[in-house]
Amino acid sequence: MRNLKLLHSREHGPVQALGSPQCFCLRADQGTLLIGSEYGILELDPAIRGVMNDISLTVDGFLPEDGSGHIVGIEDLPDQESVCIATAAGDVILCNLSTKQLECVGSVDSGLTTMSWSPDQELVLLVTGQRTLIMMTKDFEPITEREIHQDDFGEGKFITVGWGKKETQFHGSEGKQAAHRKQTEVPPASSSDDGRPRVTWRGDGQFVAVSAICPQTGARKIRVWSRELVLQSTSEPIPGLEQALAWKPSGSLIASTQEKPNKHDVVFFEKNGLLHGEFTLPFQKGKAKVNELLWNLDSTILAVWLEDVKKEKNSETNTYVQLWTVGNYHWYLKQSLHFGSAEKSRLVSLLWDPEIPYRLHALCRGWHALCYDWHWSTDCLLHLCSLHGLLKGVLSGFRPPSDMSV
Repeated sequence: MRNLKLLHSREHGPVQALGSPQCFCLRADQGTLLIGSEYGILELDPAIRGVMNDISLTVDGFLPEDGSGHIVGIEDLPDQESVCIATAAGDVILCNLSTKQLECVGSVDSGLTTMSWSPDQELVLLVTGQRTLIMMTKDFEPITEREIHQDDFGEGKFITVGWGKKETQFHGSEGKQAAHRKQTEVPPASSSDDGRPRVTWRGDGQFVAVSAICPQTGARKIRVWSRELVLQSTSEPIPGLEQALAWKPSGSLIASTQEKPNKHDVVFFEKNGLLHGEFTLPFQKGKAKVNELLWNLDSTILAVWLEDVKKEKNSETNTYVQLWTVGNYHWYLKQSLHFGSAEKSRLVSLLWDPEIPYRLHALCRGWHALCYDWHWSTDCLLHLCSLHGLLKGVLSGFRPPSDMSV
């Protein structure tokens, strides 16, 4: 059986910096990390185990000096030799890391909750405080704006004729009443949901999925949009659907999580919004919550970032990451990384390397980053045991001729 084994791990930091880290991205061409906080951004260089750049965003008023600001997105743009930063206040800022020059390329009065760049970095999608989507080019030219919450299903609406009609389908023991049964109401999202929209792009950048809480029902829905922000599909009503969202880079499935009455599942959606399989996480319902899901570059590993559910207000919670793989339609837990309950070791952000498929990066609250390199290893122990048993059986059945001296 193929197992996922740790080749080596590295820790960078901790470093001395103001505030707490909020998010980070990789500057792949330099091998550095860009970390955002409530005061600005800094560039951490693992090679020198120190800070290369420390750029304040409070001096020019992009973030408040009292530390109440929040960065909702950060993206390295090597073609522009800059890093793009989006703040909760609504500013989109370009920062040249060589000159440390800041340029506000746009602002949204209602604020921003998410910024997400397409994999080819040709487009950027902004989610505003008024629950709208703004698609722009890499030069920050607006393409279009849409409301997140649409009544229409989308262009991929199912065509039901003949056997596909609800009234002509076979309903088994439920009888004809199933054809006319009203759709059950979906309960609101759980209290552990942070309420923020999630955005994930397909690997080729042709489609983007957005998960958001419906203002009418309080439940989450997933919508798939084209690059031109034309709605393609809307997920079917799913009770207990949660915030985590990750589109498999190969393009086949969109992963999310669902809390069910007696278990906690990772569920998969097709591009048309229909459910397509699931697997159950190995803990009791209500014991842990899923913060995020992340696929690695070649779609072979799904990382599940979890933390224990607090039982008491001041109790500490453990954070951990599980790595899952699939084979023959069965999901296997291959590794589990535990970060403990100490405040400084709690995970802030997690991402897979955009160029090295089996490299995982983690950022902790205590201003230190971790890097894990994994590799596949075939465990031959079972095959050796089988071979030993076979040889033992053959030898036990061997009888020397009567004239052979032993």
